Amino acid sequence: MKSLLIIGAGGYGQLVRELADRSGYDTIDFLDDHLPGAAGTINDLEILQDRYDGCIIAIGDAEVRERIGERIRNLVTIIHPSAVVSRSAQIDNGCVIEANTTINAHATIGKASFVCAGAVINHDAFVGKYCQIDCNAVVASGAAVPDKTKVQSLLVWSERPENR
Repeated sequence: MKSLLIIGAGGYGQLVRELADRSGYDTIDFLDDHLPGAAGTINDLEILQDRYDGCIIAIGDAEVRERIGERIRNLVTIIHPSAVVSRSAQIDNGCVIEANTTINAHATIGKASFVCAGAVINHDAFVGKYCQIDCNAVVASGAAVPDKTKVQSLLVWSERPENR
């Protein structure tokens, strides 16, 4: 039996929960300041984290993710089964690698970074700590993404068509 504590129960936390379920975690609980029924609040992290096989942060704000990440002793990475990850790629602890992503040869992904659905990290690219590579975004071969940077995907509409 594997257990996971997810810090943050918002929309991204729910996505991470589904990934964790697909990755073989049997017990999945949340720490969240606003979710009734959560295992506790973020202030309870030091008390609760050792009760789980691993912890992962599901909070989009890179500054907040960094502050929490420095407090976690057993940070784990979750990789969706449909992700294609080169054997020579290096992925640090605390990362979320979503569905249909590609991480090519000798790419490096820093601590607690999110690689969202359909994104491509090409060969020899470097993604720093606490980054987010958005859905379908591409980090080119040899490119370097600084810590706490969000790489956006192409925005097709500035607003939903029904709001125009």
